[in-house]
Amino acid sequence: MNSLKTITTLFSCLFAATSFAQMKDLSALPAYDCSLKKVITIIGQPTILAAPDHAVGLDAILADYCGTFGNNCIQKKASALTAGDYSKNILMIGVCSDIRNWNKLTTAVTPIKNGFIINGKVFNHKRDGFVFVDTNRIIVSGNSLQAVKDAQLALTGGHDILVVQNGNITFFGNRKDKRSFDWFNLQNLKQTNYNKKNAALFSAIYVSKTFKDSINYPKLYGELQAYVQQFLRIYKLKMPTKKVSWFLHSNMQEYGTMSGMFGLTCPGNSSAGFSIRGAIHTNGFNTGLVKHEYSHFLFDNSIPQDNNPAFFVEGCVEYVTNLNDSNLFKKRIETAKHYKDTLNYSDLIVYNQNFYGQYSAANYAVCGVFVKYIIDRFGVEAFKTYCLTKDKKDGAKNIFTLEFDALVNGYKNWLSTQ
Repeated sequence: MNSLKTITTLFSCLFAATSFAQMKDLSALPAYDCSLKKVITIIGQPTILAAPDHAVGLDAILADYCGTFGNNCIQKKASALTAGDYSKNILMIGVCSDIRNWNKLTTAVTPIKNGFIINGKVFNHKRDGFVFVDTNRIIVSGNSLQAVKDAQLALTGGHDILVVQNGNITFFGNRKDKRSFDWFNLQNLKQTNYNKKNAALFSAIYVSKTFKDSINYPKLYGELQAYVQQFLRIYKLKMPTKKVSWFLHSNMQEYGTMSGMFGLTCPGNSSAGFSIRGAIHTNGFNTGLVKHEYSHFLFDNSIPQDNNPAFFVEGCVEYVTNLNDSNLFKKRIETAKHYKDTLNYSDLIVYNQNFYGQYSAANYAVCGVFVKYIIDRFGVEAFKTYCLTKDKKDGAKNIFTLEFDALVNGYKNWLSTQ
């Protein structure tokens, strides 16, 4: 019996050692250029922003890019490109099969019928897309409009190639020669660097193998289940049929890499958690943080962020946080009063600008208070409808029967009574 136990223990130790040895060293992955040298060089100069002639559904993306380029934006349809244009800076965006003159774009991507080839690998699923970055080229493309949008959202600029499949980042890397890349499949890290756990509220929990703190999972699940029921009840939402996964990381290198937000791995960056591409990512563990990010999953499932400004994306969560913490709410009321006349509500709500950054702490404190004002005065359904409305000024008139400025003044008057 003792011999069997010794053999079993030895086998377990060997298995654990083998498992640990298989962990991928993140520093050995294709390097991310934190300086974004190629992208910055392109957008800092006159750049042709091109799309296929009959492209549909790209207007908002093209407008965003042109706004970023400012006076350097030269917008053209693909058919208007001259031979000389192909030697200039070009950002081409569109469905792969709609783009003509691929050979003139001089990429390491080969288009084929219903797909494309990179590194000898065929990508022919309708949700396959890619981003290609070179010294004077950025190509954002895919096998469908949705694939193009997936690729555009995944663009961070520090790698020469990035592939998305079914909404998830898979391969990423850098040029090895004119026709190939040194790349890595991001999804492989789930097997090598994370332990998978099953849980009712998640499709899976992936815990970094370097995460050493202990977690009382039964307690976490109980608290999270109660919170989820409360959140759904408040906003009159249904539980999403598709579950979200949760990645628990132990440092910023893991956090930025596995999430595909590669810029977070660069020196000086910090973040606690966010939800992206059907997954929650947290840098370390905190019950409140998990509740916060799970809230985004619940709300965004019914109210997508397409037209919802960050002020309400975060505000809908902070409103519930305030309900559950009266002391915090009192402090935030005082903060809201302090910034009552200095916040630019038009920027925050109408134009979805300047929420994150220098004044993000104040904005986080105020946004939940503003949401409370709307819900208290107009009801939760009106708030949800307003979140979905593209034009927030017209939305204020149509939903609240108030001009936007009157809505803000009503908030200020309400705030003085709190």
